[in-house]
Amino acid sequence: MRKGKKVLCLALAVVLAAALLTACQPAAEEKTRLDAIKEAGVLVVGTSPDYPPYEFIIAGEDGSMETVGIDMWIAADIAKALGVELKIEAMDFAGLDSALQMGTIDMIMAAYNPTEDRAEIMDFSEVYYIDTVVALTLAENADQYTDLASFSGQKVGVQLGTTLETDYFTQLEGAEKVALKKITQLVPQLKAGALAGILVEEPIANAYIANNPDLAIAPLSFDTGAEGYVAALPKDEPEFKAAVDEAIAALVEANTIAGYAEQAQEIQDQAILE
Repeated sequence: MRKGKKVLCLALAVVLAAALLTACQPAAEEKTRLDAIKEAGVLVVGTSPDYPPYEFIIAGEDGSMETVGIDMWIAADIAKALGVELKIEAMDFAGLDSALQMGTIDMIMAAYNPTEDRAEIMDFSEVYYIDTVVALTLAENADQYTDLASFSGQKVGVQLGTTLETDYFTQLEGAEKVALKKITQLVPQLKAGALAGILVEEPIANAYIANNPDLAIAPLSFDTGAEGYVAALPKDEPEFKAAVDEAIAALVEANTIAGYAEQAQEIQDQAILE
């Protein structure tokens, strides 16, 4: 009986010692998003490729479809700086935020503006490009729209889920909003006279005017804080943000992004917009 007690005590001592040893060992470091991206060897970037010159699709020399544009070339440079390949995931703009939250993409590049609401669920890179918002209208009617009240009582199109909808349309006094998933869905309605105008960034307007001479930019101006465009990143991943910011800073310093803007505008007439 005493021998059994000794064996039991010895066993308990061994278990206790093992537990103490485990407790004293340093906890394994949690893998960061940057670690995961480098381990996978791929940076997955979400975009909505219906928005030349920022992101759009063209037919390559071999006939295959290529996603190109200012944002896509910046994304490729960021991937290169991280030492990984770039994978582009195309989707509707309105689905990008949830895709980032669910982790199906690593980053959003889509002429994306930082806002207070978005900041609650994601982080942002430093601003890499700033552009002007305009109203695209039928050329024959453009001179009718000289101020923000000119669209009162008329239908104006915006892309669903963008700051054009939340921050700019609200400046049009008395206008009726038509929000659709893609700009390509709005332009035919504008040309048919179902919309008085569409709110877009100036390079986007110029891209459509180049292919549609019956369109023009209305001579009015919006109030704007000029937030600019950023890459949207997962929340609380400082290592990843620092790496992205470093890559963007290098591109800005080398004036590379300005070159991308010029290059994209030269080929945007090849955009396949469906």
